[in-house]
This record gives sequence, structure tokens and C-alpha cells, in this order.
Amino acid sequence: MYSLRIALSFLTTMPLPSLPAEAFLSGQGRAFAWYPAVGLLIGLLLSGAAFLLAQAALSPQVQSGLLLLGWVLITGGLHLDGVMDSCDALFAPVSVARRLAILKDVHTGAFGVLGLFFVLGLKWALLAELLGQPGGWLTLHPALLLAPLWGRWVLVWAAWRFPYARPGESLGRTMTGGLSRREALIATLTALAIHSGLAFWQPDLWAVVLVVPLVYLLARWAAGKLGGGLTGDLYGFLCETTEGLVLLALVLLGGAIPV
Repeated sequence: MYSLRIALSFLTTMPLPSLPAEAFLSGQGRAFAWYPAVGLLIGLLLSGAAFLLAQAALSPQVQSGLLLLGWVLITGGLHLDGVMDSCDALFAPVSVARRLAILKDVHTGAFGVLGLFFVLGLKWALLAELLGQPGGWLTLHPALLLAPLWGRWVLVWAAWRFPYARPGESLGRTMTGGLSRREALIATLTALAIHSGLAFWQPDLWAVVLVVPLVYLLARWAAGKLGGGLTGDLYGFLCETTEGLVLLALVLLGGAIPV
């Protein structure tokens, strides 16, 4: 439960008692096992917010905008900074060393601004598309549960599967240092168990798992740009991308209304 508290403190803005810095960092490795469960909790909060918004006389576009705002507030926009830094680094025609330096730079360039615009814009459009379908809130409900779930699982998988790209000591390297096969396995089984529970009522949801190979290819491409590894910013980039791909998959499926 201590590890769960660490995961909640890192991945959400929930008002929890503060943790000592050393305990927070040393426990991050074990906390990775809880990441998909925290993703489900985020999804449940968003689903509840979507239900309340559905009771108001608001258009799907306005509802999706407010829902996206809630999404950012619940997570503190944690991974959006990673999107901006990653876009600046990955799309610049520079050397590996320069890309790593860009990832540490606090300034945001044109690629970062465009990346943030498209990530948030596409999420807003996909949420509105799901809300505009006949099922309304019920159509959106599985997407709000699965997108944060798989997005948080990708954080675990990317940190375990790829070496840390930046040499020397860093916050990201310290946080992922305690991550082992055990935590990665627990996180994967948790994600699959939750997904299976939802897919039991709507088998079409299994098609969403096809997002995982796409994220793998994206991660391989990004790691190739950074000399074979990833950084914390790239983890965030992959998380946001995964969430968007899950939403897109459900739009292509025409939504998924639980029976």
C-alpha cells in the first residue's frame, strides 16, 4: 500500500500526505506495479465527470473540452511537458548528444508547441466524436477507462524494456532503478485483467490491444533517435500517444457500448 501511495502521489494531483524525498525515490521501482491500477482510477474519475457533464445541456464539443480539462487537472499535466520536449528533440535534425541536451532544456521550441497542440487537439476531437455517437456517455465510458489504463502501462513497459538514454545520475534513472521484471509482470497482468473484464461484456474491445504493437514501433523509432535508450520525457510522450491511439481505436470501432 505504501507503493500505491507513491504511485498516486506521482501520477495524480490527489491531496495525499507528503512523502520524504528519499522514500519517494527509493520506492518508485516497486510503485510501477500499481501504475495500471492508478490509470484505472483516473479513468473512473473521468467517467464520473463525463456522466455529470452528460446531464447538462451542453454540446459534445463543450463536454469533451471540459472533460479534457479535468483530465489535465487530475494528472497535473504530468506528461504534456514530455510531449513538448520529446517533439523538440526527436524532430530536430541534430546529433544524439544534441537531442539529449534539448530534452534537458527548459525552453520549448516550435516542434514542442505543435506537438502539444496536436495531442490535445486530437484528444478533444476524439472525445467529442465518441460523445456524439448514439450511446453518448455509454459510448465514451470504455474509452475513458482503457486510455489511462494502457497509457500508464506503457510507462512501466518503456522504463523496463529500454535502457535509460542519458548517461550519469538523473532523477529518471533513480526512479526506474528499482523497476524489475516482477513489477513489469504485475503491471501487465493487471492491465490485461482489467481489459478482460471490460471485454467480457464487449468483445470488440480486444481490438484496442492492437495499439500496443504500434506504440512498440514508435518507442523503437524514438530510441533509435536517442542512441538506443529513452528518457523520462519520452515515457510521457509514449503515455500521451497511447491514450490518443486508444481513443482513435474506439472511434474507428464505432464506440463500444457495454451490454
